[in-house]
Amino acid sequence: MAELLLKYELLDPLGKQQLLEYLNLLLSTKAIKKQGPKFDVSAYRKNLLKISVWSDEDIALIEEARQHLNNWGPKE
Repeated sequence: MAELLLKYELLDPLGKQQLLEYLNLLLSTKAIKKQGPKFDVSAYRKNLLKISVWSDEDIALIEEARQHLNNWGPKE
């Protein structure tokens, strides 16, 4: 530990700042791995409500329009 502190003192202010930021990054990723990803049920439900639902009638109208498009021919 003493060797680490001696090397830290040899760094310039920018080097010290970078080392501390890197240390914080390592500690934060370690904490995330321990906790695991959290599942947000509320956000998941909100996203589900945004999904549109089509009835059989809606799909039938789209199929009918598709068939009309397929029947079009080029202008003479």
